[in-house]
Amino acid sequence: MKAPLSARIGRVLLALVCAAGVAAGAFLLLCGVGILSPEALSRQVAAWLGPEEAAAPAAATPTQEVPAQGAEPFQGVFLPLDQLDQAQEVAAGYDGVVLSMKDPDGTLGYVSALALAADIHASSGDPDRNQALRALNDTPGLYTVAQVSCLRDGALVAAEPDLGLHRVSGSPWRDEAGQTWLDPTQETVQTYLIGLCRELADLGFDEILLTHCAYPTQGETDTLRDTAEREAALATFCRRLQGALADEDVTLSIQGQGDSGSPDAPSGQTTGLLATFGRVWAAEADQAALAAFDPVLLPEEP
Repeated sequence: MKAPLSARIGRVLLALVCAAGVAAGAFLLLCGVGILSPEALSRQVAAWLGPEEAAAPAAATPTQEVPAQGAEPFQGVFLPLDQLDQAQEVAAGYDGVVLSMKDPDGTLGYVSALALAADIHASSGDPDRNQALRALNDTPGLYTVAQVSCLRDGALVAAEPDLGLHRVSGSPWRDEAGQTWLDPTQETVQTYLIGLCRELADLGFDEILLTHCAYPTQGETDTLRDTAEREAALATFCRRLQGALADEDVTLSIQGQGDSGSPDAPSGQTTGLLATFGRVWAAEADQAALAAFDPVLLPEEP
């Protein structure tokens, strides 16, 4: 005897449900192992339903905020250390103030706690300077940049000649202004500069700008004793400094050299090295060569 119609319909429906379940399971399994792609199938269905719409790619979601078009470049102005009480007036119309915290002659614009800085008499003679700098850096809305003449240093080389770059003859090498330069491969040099930068970060500066963070390119460089692997030596020092400041709330920036895009650049800088810094600054003569970094113009000291 044939089963009632309702029973036969029930069995058919049950078989369809089972088949659908098996198909769904197989689909999920094939997607899971990468044989099928839901996105690809979706695009194919969209193409069947509306070819013109399917041909238009979807807009990508940006992973970070896109800078506003036409934004004005950062502009800084030098703030002389004898005008700390006039910072707001000096900063008017600019994005931030730049203070020299280590001059090319090696003298510091603040009082350092480093023993080496005391030994070479590099620290500021003003006992109230650090307190004044902290107050300045705490000023609401005032962006402060500590400029550090990194490897151009007269005081340290005068006290420890072995820490400087040398002439072929063996005497300390001097640039066109008669200034000496530090050897970035020296452990003492690296430790000293790292210590200074950490102190400046602790004083509350928003940014530390390394100038002369390169091998010299001006003056009688042909008399400079051969310094092999300049790029590697400079990169090693910079990575160590960056690592030492990684836990500090400060931007580490660098003055770029115009030859950084050249193979075997005399300065030792490379575009790869510059790209590891938070910001690139440049003298006016080097701005065009560093255009890829949108460099900030290094303001002239008054």
